[in-house]
Amino acid sequence: MKKTLALFAFAGVAAVANADVLANWTFETSVPATAGPHAAEGGVVGGNATGFHTSSATVYSNPSGNGSNESFSSNNWSTGDYYQFSVDTTGYENITFGWSQIRSGTGPGDFNLEYSTNGGSSFSTVLSYAVVGGGSDFWSSSSTHLTSIYAPQAVSGADNAGVVLFRLTSLVTTASGGTNRVDDIIVSGDVVPAPGALALVGLGGLLVGRRRR
Repeated sequence: MKKTLALFAFAGVAAVANADVLANWTFETSVPATAGPHAAEGGVVGGNATGFHTSSATVYSNPSGNGSNESFSSNNWSTGDYYQFSVDTTGYENITFGWSQIRSGTGPGDFNLEYSTNGGSSFSTVLSYAVVGGGSDFWSSSSTHLTSIYAPQAVSGADNAGVVLFRLTSLVTTASGGTNRVDDIIVSGDVVPAPGALALVGLGGLLVGRRRR
């Protein structure tokens, strides 16, 4: 799968502007200092955020976010470690997942966005991507860095699928000294139209067609 850098795109944001936000994590209320679970601060459905690391020495913390006071951060990364976000998508379609992510100079840089609809028995990869690291891009509470905002990614397999697990999974072998942090996680979707509503739309189109004749 093609690897891409920061995916911020105004078009991508506009595409989901009218969708319902199912769950949104800002970490301003949860202020994470553990692996979780941390409840979503917003959204019509809500959900939980958790972290997993193989190393027992991992420290979870809440340094500055991307233009905000808090984020979800951790160190001692190795292959397969992840941040996970669970959301029930029942009754919603056109599901998208958007987020912000940054790493320190020695933090892990290669990740997959994955999802599971079977409780974590298996995961499908949506995107392989590289995380911007350190330097002038590093986060502070007073400024927002567009280079670390990732455009909402369509996750079609998550449509109306019950509880879906979204993961940001590290592909690095080891990054014991560096950190990686996430912020502004947004899972969005559109309400699945009721069968009756679809029938009315079809009938309306038929009547319009007849009038034009």
